[in-house]
Amino acid sequence: MTNEKELLYKILENFNGMGKIEAYDLTHKLETLLFYASNPINAKELKQLIVSDMDHDHEIDPFHFTILPNGNFCEFVGCNNWMHVYKENKRILPDWPVFETYYFKTRYAPLELKKLTKKNLLQDVKEKNEDEKVRTFLKQYNVCKKDVVTNRLLILEA
Repeated sequence: MTNEKELLYKILENFNGMGKIEAYDLTHKLETLLFYASNPINAKELKQLIVSDMDHDHEIDPFHFTILPNGNFCEFVGCNNWMHVYKENKRILPDWPVFETYYFKTRYAPLELKKLTKKNLLQDVKEKNEDEKVRTFLKQYNVCKKDVVTNRLLILEA
């Protein structure tokens, strides 16, 4: 038990001076990374997982949870086989469609939460399997276009 405390102190020293939200975000990324790691943990393997695109057979983010640097939570709103989409829960602004902000993670970068914009999406799928489908979709629709019946983002159908 004493060894655990000493190890925890060593780890927490790296958080010194960091904001709580940044620390939560970092620990969430670490938790996601450990989900993909084999047992026992191998540091070289973890470094390789960080550098690589991660194994595509796994779910993108098994926890469906994230906190933004501004302190707002993001709720999971949908996914397909290569992308997870999250909606920011804004504490101050009303819940009107004009104020909705969406973020995404892909299987190509499961540790990165990016704002759902045309530029970010194209950059993330550049030269990947979904590149042509996404480009075709974006020629017809806005990236945050929703189905009027189901209220589901159409990008998840692409």
